[in-house]
Amino acid sequence: MTDRVAPPLQQDGTTDFLYLLDQLEELVGVGKRVPFSGRVMVEEVEFLAMIDQLRVAVPNEIKQAQRVIKERERVIGEAQEEAGRIVKAAGERAAALVSQSAILAEARQKSEEVLRQAEEERQRARGEIEVFIVEQLVLVEDAVRRGMAVMEDAVEQTLETVETAKEAVGN
Repeated sequence: MTDRVAPPLQQDGTTDFLYLLDQLEELVGVGKRVPFSGRVMVEEVEFLAMIDQLRVAVPNEIKQAQRVIKERERVIGEAQEEAGRIVKAAGERAAALVSQSAILAEARQKSEEVLRQAEEERQRARGEIEVFIVEQLVLVEDAVRRGMAVMEDAVEQTLETVETAKEAVGN
């Protein structure tokens, strides 16, 4: 399995997490079968190298999710500031142009509507961010579980192979 192509790199120079999982699965798929068992032997160096790459890739996936969250929060903050400026400008303009109570009441109502809409947009965006975070964490958790299962199987297979070898040598 030494004739692999170079893994695709993300913008930050790390290897894509899902690509690494596929490669780990491929390593198990092309591993040497242990006769009379459902076990597979894999190259330890390649396996451990992929695990190290996964350890690097997972934090980068989380950092990327955090960057997306910060950008959304920045956009929401700017939208709220703009809404505040618009409401303030509308209030000042209405007060300067007309002092009639009906027009002031209408302007106040419109400014409250703009604020309500901005708050709804902020709540909606926050909900989307939370859903995105949960989805990313579920992906990471699933990947870690699959990786751990592969590692546990490999360790179990190795121990069984060693036990079998001991019994063969002992007889």
